Amino acid sequence: MLPSVRRHGMLLALTAALLAALVVTVPGQTAQAADDKGLVNGAIRFPQHDQPGLKMLWFDENWSYVGQKALGRVDGYSMWLEPGTYHLQFVDQRPAYDITKYAPTDIQVTVRASDITTRAVTMRKGAVITGTAKAGGKALGGARLVAANTARQSFSTTANSKGQFAIGGLPQGRYSVFTYDKRKEWVGKSAWAGAIKPGQAKNLAIRLAQRSGSMTVYLFTPDGRLRTTTPVTITSNKTGQWWTATARSGTAVFKGLYPGDYTLKFDGAGVWFARTGAVQRATVKSGQMAFGKFSISTRGGWITGNLVDRGAPDVPLDPPYTGARGAQLLLLDQDGTEIASAYSTADGSFTINGRLATQAGLTIVVNPGIDSAGYMRGEGYCQFDSADFTGFAIATGEETYVGDLSVPRTPDQPDPACASANAGARHSARR
Repeated sequence: MLPSVRRHGMLLALTAALLAALVVTVPGQTAQAADDKGLVNGAIRFPQHDQPGLKMLWFDENWSYVGQKALGRVDGYSMWLEPGTYHLQFVDQRPAYDITKYAPTDIQVTVRASDITTRAVTMRKGAVITGTAKAGGKALGGARLVAANTARQSFSTTANSKGQFAIGGLPQGRYSVFTYDKRKEWVGKSAWAGAIKPGQAKNLAIRLAQRSGSMTVYLFTPDGRLRTTTPVTITSNKTGQWWTATARSGTAVFKGLYPGDYTLKFDGAGVWFARTGAVQRATVKSGQMAFGKFSISTRGGWITGNLVDRGAPDVPLDPPYTGARGAQLLLLDQDGTEIASAYSTADGSFTINGRLATQAGLTIVVNPGIDSAGYMRGEGYCQFDSADFTGFAIATGEETYVGDLSVPRTPDQPDPACASANAGARHSARR
C-alpha cells in the first residue's frame, strides 16, 4: 500500500491534470471564458442499461428558461455557465410512443466562477399511458392525444390508424388525457388517468361522443383590429381543453371545439401587452360556427424625439442618400439591459416603442454609423460619434417626447464647415 502522503500527492496531481484536461477539451471556450464562468459536469446513469439521445435544458433558480443543447448518446455532460444557481433538465429524445422512454429528469447545481461543480444525474423511469380512441364507433386514426398533469406539464402523441396510442416518458403525477380528432368532427371531455408513479402503466378506452363546433374570434385594440400576426390560445370553460390558432389581420379561426364558452389567452405582440379574458358574444354549439370578440386594451409606452447636429443644432441628422437607414437608437433600462430599439427617419425624427411598462432611469444610445446615418447631405458630409442620453422615464400607454438629442461629430470633422450648406434648415419634426 502507498503511504498516505504519497497517495495524497498523487490525488492532487491527478485532480490538477483532470482540471487542465477539462478546460482544454471543452470546445469553443476561450481562456477568458474559463476565467469568467464555472464548469458544471457529471456522469449520466441509465437504470435500463440503455443510452438514448438526450437534450439538456437549463433554467435559473426561479425556473425561467435560459438555454438548451443536444447532448446525443452520451454518458456524461459538461458545460460552462455564468456563476449562479441553475436547474438542469435532461430529456429523452425518443418518440413519445416508446414505452421505455425516460421521464424528464432534473437536478439543481450551483456554479462558481473559475471552479468546477460535479453532479451526477440518474435518469428516472417514465410512466406510460396507453389506450385506444374511438368516435362514432370507429377508430380515431391520426388523433392527437395530450396527457396533462396537475403541475401544468403536457406530453403528446399521435394515434395509429387503429386509434391505438402510447404516451411514454411521463414524470410522476396526476393526469388527464385530452383527445383531438384529426378530422375535427368529434369532441369529448378529458379522460381521467389519475395518479401514475415512475415505471407504472395505465390503459384508457377513450370515446368521443359529441359533434364539434367552431369559432371565429376577432381581436381588437383601441386603434382597431390587431394587425400583428401572432398565435392565440382558447380554453374551454367546461372541459379545460385548449386549442391554438394563428391570428392574422385580427382574425383567428378555431375548429373541432367542445360546445360552450371560452377564455382566450393573448401572449402579447408588437406594442400590445398580454391579456387573458373571456371571448365575448360567442357560445360554441355542435355543428355550428360561432363568432366572438376579444379586446386588447393595454399598449406599451413610446418615446419620440429628434436627432440634431451638436455643432449646428438647427440641422437634423439625415441619411447620406435616399433609401439609406437612419441612425440606430437603443433604449436601455436602469440596469443597462436593452429593452427596445429603432432607427431615425430621413428628417432626423425617431419613435422608440414596444411593450414598455412604466419605469424610470432609462438611457437612449445613439449609434449613427458610417453606412446607416453617419453623414448629412450638404457640400461637405458630417460624420457623427455614438452618444448616450440619460435620465428618461416612460409610462405605460403614453408618449414621452424627449425633444432634440444633440449628437456630437467625430473629432476630425471641421466645424462648422461640414454643415455650412444646411445651417439654415429646420427639420419638420421639431415641435
